[in-house]
Amino acid sequence: MSSRVRARACCRAYPSPNTIKGLRATFRAAMTQAMTEDLVAKNVVSLTRVKSSRKKKGDAWESEEARQFLEAMRAEGDVLYAAWVLVLVLGLRKGELLGLSWDGIDLEAGELRISWQLQRVSGDLLRRETKTEESDAPLPLPPICVAALRHRRAVQAAEMRAAETWQNHANLVFTTRYGTPIEPRNFNRAWDARVNRAQVRRITVHDARRTCGSLLVDLDVHPRVAMQILRHADFSITMEIYSRVSDKKTHEAPRRMGELLEGQAEDEDAGE
Repeated sequence: MSSRVRARACCRAYPSPNTIKGLRATFRAAMTQAMTEDLVAKNVVSLTRVKSSRKKKGDAWESEEARQFLEAMRAEGDVLYAAWVLVLVLGLRKGELLGLSWDGIDLEAGELRISWQLQRVSGDLLRRETKTEESDAPLPLPPICVAALRHRRAVQAAEMRAAETWQNHANLVFTTRYGTPIEPRNFNRAWDARVNRAQVRRITVHDARRTCGSLLVDLDVHPRVAMQILRHADFSITMEIYSRVSDKKTHEAPRRMGELLEGQAEDEDAGE
């Protein structure tokens, strides 16, 4: 056997931009602490710069596409219709939907409180508290959400009566027909199947949440209000959505500007 060790070809695998930013933040914090303890004189990590990566622009539905999807799901009596309403109208995250409890919903007052999220962590399906105080703030429920949740409660009651064993210990709103939590991957598959049946442009569940943000922009909702609805911890995240104006508005603005200036010119000519 040859004693030579063949050098491995470089796999050209590099950490993602987010991983690099996370490592830099960790090293910078460690160096800051070292400066506090007089172990180093300067935080050299803070002098480094991370190349900014161009974020991939997410997809989103137009209002007509969202309406077509919801109307199709309501017409067929979809058992998860309320979930689709909440993600499109209130922008709930997938984990928040799957971890949502009836204890956090007051249909009479028309309020919903998000305190839990369901996530798969290291192979285990865990229901954990939400990360920020913004997520815990109550959200007002529009009539379409109240009606959808009443329908969901009736469907779940029927499933409970039909099941031989009901296992919903956390009083979850969205469960399997046996009361168990819904696997996040199965939720994604359910979404994809419904999108195909509704014959609308295919987007992901996260894109549906992004659709909510886009519709808030189209409705001229103030960014601070949108931040509360979408429960962003950082205002800059909300402003990213507002900075990505739709193509419709991009084409509309010059037209309206032209009409305005044309109208002013006509008024000046009439004055002469």
